Amino acid sequence: MDWEAHIGQWSTAAVRLQDIRHCSVKLGNIPGGFIAHSGFFVVTTQGEAKASLSGTACLARSPHILHGGSGAELRFAAFSDTFSCYLILYDVVAASGEGQNSLHTPYAFTPHASLILQEMCQSMERLWRQSDPLERLQAQSLFLPFVHEVLRQARTAAAEKGRPDIVSESVRYLNEHYKMPITAEDLASRQNCSSSYLSRLFKNQLGISPIDYLIHVRIFKAKQLLLDSEARIQEIASGVGYGDVYYFSRLFKKHTGLSPLQYREQNQRVVQYNPLQLSKSSIETSWPLHHNENESYYQWDREGETSMFRFSRPAFGAMMLLCTTLLLSACQAAAPVPSSSPTAAAAQPEASASAAATAATENGAGETRMYEHLKGKTKIPAKPQRVVSLFHLGELIALGVKPVGATTFILQNPFISDVSDITDVGVPPDLEKMLALEPDLIVTTAAFAEATEGGYEALSQIAPTIVVEQNNDPIKDVEMFGDILGKQEEAKQWNEEFTAKIAEYKEKISPYVGADETFSILNVRSEAIFIYGDSNMGGNIIYKYLGLKPTAKVESDVINGETWEISSEVIPEFIGDRLFLAVNEGAEENLKKVEKLIQSTPAGQNGKVYSIDFDEFLPSDPIAVDKQLDIIADLLMEGNK
Repeated sequence: MDWEAHIGQWSTAAVRLQDIRHCSVKLGNIPGGFIAHSGFFVVTTQGEAKASLSGTACLARSPHILHGGSGAELRFAAFSDTFSCYLILYDVVAASGEGQNSLHTPYAFTPHASLILQEMCQSMERLWRQSDPLERLQAQSLFLPFVHEVLRQARTAAAEKGRPDIVSESVRYLNEHYKMPITAEDLASRQNCSSSYLSRLFKNQLGISPIDYLIHVRIFKAKQLLLDSEARIQEIASGVGYGDVYYFSRLFKKHTGLSPLQYREQNQRVVQYNPLQLSKSSIETSWPLHHNENESYYQWDREGETSMFRFSRPAFGAMMLLCTTLLLSACQAAAPVPSSSPTAAAAQPEASASAAATAATENGAGETRMYEHLKGKTKIPAKPQRVVSLFHLGELIALGVKPVGATTFILQNPFISDVSDITDVGVPPDLEKMLALEPDLIVTTAAFAEATEGGYEALSQIAPTIVVEQNNDPIKDVEMFGDILGKQEEAKQWNEEFTAKIAEYKEKISPYVGADETFSILNVRSEAIFIYGDSNMGGNIIYKYLGLKPTAKVESDVINGETWEISSEVIPEFIGDRLFLAVNEGAEENLKKVEKLIQSTPAGQNGKVYSIDFDEFLPSDPIAVDKQLDIIADLLMEGNK
C-alpha cells in the first residue's frame, strides 16, 4: 500500500465523525454483520475475533486496527466472552474525485502503541454520548488526531517492518503530553516493557532517564511561555505540568540558575534588540544531573495537549531567508577600499575562508554522493568538513575527525580529553546553535532526531542529515563512519589493529582464567542495583570480544531478556566466579547493605571482585572500549599474580 499517497489524501479531505460505539460480547452489541455506508475503523481492545471484510477474513486479536470504506461488508465472530472493540463511523470527502477510492482503502495492522489509541477512543466515545452539543463538538475535534495516530503507526510499521524504536516513541509521547501526569511506570506500560528496561534504553541512547527528559521538556516550554506571553507564573507552572507553583519555581531555578521572573526580565531585554526575535539563551538549559523520583508526581490539573518539540518550518524558512537577504545586502553594499583600511583588514578573514574553501574543494570536499540511511537516501559531501554528530563522537575521533558540534552526553566521555573547538549543542539539541556552526553534515540517531525540535525535517533544513543505527559495536561503528566520512582506509586500519589487540589480550589472559569460570557485572547506585549484559559497562568486552562466560542467570534474564534493575536479595543468583563491580558516587550506604550478599558469592569468597569506574565504563564508543579493554585485561592479569 502507498501510505504516502493515502496520507496525502487524508491531509486535504473534509472529514466528519458520524458515530462511535463501544462494542463487547458482555454488552451484547457486537455487530454480527452489516454493509457500511461510510468509512469505519474497528479498534480491538480486548480478546480476539474472526473479522470478515467483504469476504476477506482476518484475525482481530487485541491490539488490532481494521479500516474499511463505504460499501464494504463487515462481519464479526467473537472467539471469547472477553472480546471488545470500538466501532468508529465517519464521512469523508476527498479534495479531488480520484482520491475518494484511496480514502476507502481497506487495511488491517497491529499497532505498536495501542494504549494511546484506546485512550483516544474512550475520550471520543464518552464525549459523543453526551447530549451537550459542545461535548459532541469536542468529540469531533478528537477524531482527526485519532486518524493521524493510526496512520502514523501504520506507516511506521510498514517502513520499519518490525517494532519501532522504543525510545523514539517514548520521546514523541513525552513531547506531546508533557502537561499530563506521567510516571516512569506509565510511560513503560505504553511500550509494553518494564520501567527499568525503558530507563536503561534512555540512558543508553540519550544519556538521561525518561523523567529527567520530561523535566527538561517542561522547563524548555516554561522558558518559551515566559518570553512569548505575559502569563502569570502560576499559569505557566500549570501549563507545563506542575500544580505547585513553589515547587515549579524551585525546579526552574535548579535547572537555569534563575527564578522564572528573573529569567523573563533578563532574557526579554536580549530579545527586544534581536531582529529575528530569537534568543540563544532562551532555549538553553543546564544538564539535568540528578533526579528526585518525587518530581514525576507533580501534575497538571487541567486538560490539554500541545506539541513541544515541533519546529515551525515557515518560521525557520523566514529566518533563513532574512539571514540570507541581510548577508547579500551587506556584500552588495560593500565598496572597494584601500588594503590598509580597517574594512580591508576585516575582509581578510573572508578571503582566508574563501581560500580554505577552495583548498577543501581541491581535496574532494566539494564532491557529493548519495547515502542510504534510516530515513531514505540523502545527498551528502563525499568528504564532510564540518560535521555535527548528536550521538557518535569516539567514532569520529578514532578516524582523526573532530566534529564542530556534539551533544552534552557524548562530550562527557572521560577518555576523550580534547573537546576544545567542539560546541555543546545541548540535550535536546539546540537548532540555533547547530545553525550557527554552519555544518555540511549532521549525523544523528533516531532517538536524537525525535528529541530535536521539529525532528528530522528541521535538522535537514540546516544541513544534509542522516539517521544512523546505534550499534554499540566499535568495529561496526568505525566501519560505518569510515564510509560516511570518506575515511575507509583509516577505518580498516583501526579495525585491524583493534581485532589484533583483542587476540593478543585473549592469549595473555588465558593462563589466568579457567575455561568454565563465569563472569558478572554489577552496578550499585544510591537507591538501586543493576546487573549488566553484553552491550556496555564492559559487557561487550567481557562476553563478546574476550569470549568469557556469563552466569546462566545473566545470559537468560539479562542478555536474552529485559532484566536490568534487580533487588538486593537476588544478587547471589546473578554473580558467578568473578565480578566486576561499579559503585556510583553517593552509593556507599547502599553498598554496605549488600556487601555481605556479594561476599557470599563465589566471586566474593575467592577474592575475585574487581572495582571499575562507572563513568569510565558507561560509554561504548571505539575510544572508550579500547581503553576499557586495557583496564579489564590488566585487572584479570594483575589480580592473579
